[in-house]
Amino acid sequence: MAQPGAYSGGPPQPWNPGMGGAIPQDMRQGQGPPRAPAGGGPPPPPPPQMQGMPRFSGYEQVGGFDQMAYMPPPPPPPPPQDPPPMEFTDIAQLDAQGCKAAMLQYVSENCCYGSKPAKEMTITNHKGITALHYILETFGESRSTGYKTEPYKGGFVDGPENGPPPPPWAIPCQPDSMFKDDTKKIEVPHTASVKPCHSCHARGWDLCWRCHGWGQVICTQCDGRGFKHITDPQGNPTTVVCSCGGDGKERCTTCGGDGRITCDTCKGYAQLKCFIQLKVKYDNHKDDHILERSDLPDELVRQVGGKLIFEQVLPMVPPIVAYPVKEINDNSIRLVNKHRGAWPNERCLSQRQTLRGVPVTEVNYTWENVNSRFWVYGFERKVYCPDYPQQCCCGCSVL
Repeated sequence: MAQPGAYSGGPPQPWNPGMGGAIPQDMRQGQGPPRAPAGGGPPPPPPPQMQGMPRFSGYEQVGGFDQMAYMPPPPPPPPPQDPPPMEFTDIAQLDAQGCKAAMLQYVSENCCYGSKPAKEMTITNHKGITALHYILETFGESRSTGYKTEPYKGGFVDGPENGPPPPPWAIPCQPDSMFKDDTKKIEVPHTASVKPCHSCHARGWDLCWRCHGWGQVICTQCDGRGFKHITDPQGNPTTVVCSCGGDGKERCTTCGGDGRITCDTCKGYAQLKCFIQLKVKYDNHKDDHILERSDLPDELVRQVGGKLIFEQVLPMVPPIVAYPVKEINDNSIRLVNKHRGAWPNERCLSQRQTLRGVPVTEVNYTWENVNSRFWVYGFERKVYCPDYPQQCCCGCSVL
């Protein structure tokens, strides 16, 4: 094994078919060219053995090759003793004219709906409601480590001779955006070394999985017989030599007849750089509660815009306790308590709580002999009207 950090000379050259002469006869498998497998490919090679890999302080629990192990996060900071004051705003509601305009827009967006009810309906009552949407987000960071390999193509190798590796939670890493899921992968400094490729035994090539090293497979046209039975233009059965030339074999299309293929693990370079990889994962955990007193489905409130009543971003937010609606206070306490300690493998970077007011107007109307209702909701003035009188789905002739 080469010494870490001591790699010099020109860059290594990858193996290519034909290099190093023909494949040794004793390496071929079987007594002759095999039948080509029906499909698939070679099984994935096993990971390298951990035996002989260096050990590092602070990485005693590191995962094996392609096996990531969580690194316990540092303890969280204490919560603030005096949370900042909370101030809340309110929102306005629609009038009857706005409700009817929203219905006309809704009908125009549904090509099979007749517009007559929307134009002629009489609004008998409308009641404004503020749907409250409370959202709690916890933005956490987890770190896991495991050994990784990549083909060594030359260049500097940052090994342990350059110093001890920094602890997992001391390696600098920042998310691209707060409160958005993200993953970053970093080579842990001073953990790299170069080893012979375990998969190909440092040759740079493997036996071809299709022909087992022979460079040929049984001809699929004649099934190895060298001839085919056909019917001539006059309808008489006859025997002809197969396109394989009569020997019943054809060139392997996987290795091009060489009998070997480039090692997929080292890509032909015969050596691997082994190192500890740090995987930093940012997860935004989100919970919410909707308070909406009418029969409008709650999930519709999540999908539309509303007015920001309150927003707070802190390392750890305190629950809302002073809002005039008790149900919001109770559910803020419930969700804040739920998020505390819910993800033991993560460090909490920040929390954000938001209270939105979504305008909802419940509208009663009459049209001909119909007495019904609909809802206008959100800043977009979306309409929910499951019982619209003219929902023509068999044609678009109703106007």
